[in-house]
Amino acid sequence: MANGKKIKRPKETKAWKILNGTYKTVTKAQKDVTRLIQAIQQELEWDDKDLQTFTKIQKGIIDWSGNVRSKRRTRKHIRKCR
Repeated sequence: MANGKKIKRPKETKAWKILNGTYKTVTKAQKDVTRLIQAIQQELEWDDKDLQTFTKIQKGIIDWSGNVRSKRRTRKHIRKCR
């Protein structure tokens, strides 16, 4: 017996954690970028939505993966300077 102390048990690994990344949700920006890529490959006709997405990519707001770029600066520059 543990005399009133909690017994530490190993954490159970869950199967869905192994498949991390399989069930990721697709954001609106990612859908827009895939639509733009299809328009570039001439599978679809260009429209205003594709032009807006293209200008956002050119300005650096969205990258080609569809991820919105953060304006927050990471702490890597602090670690590198030391």
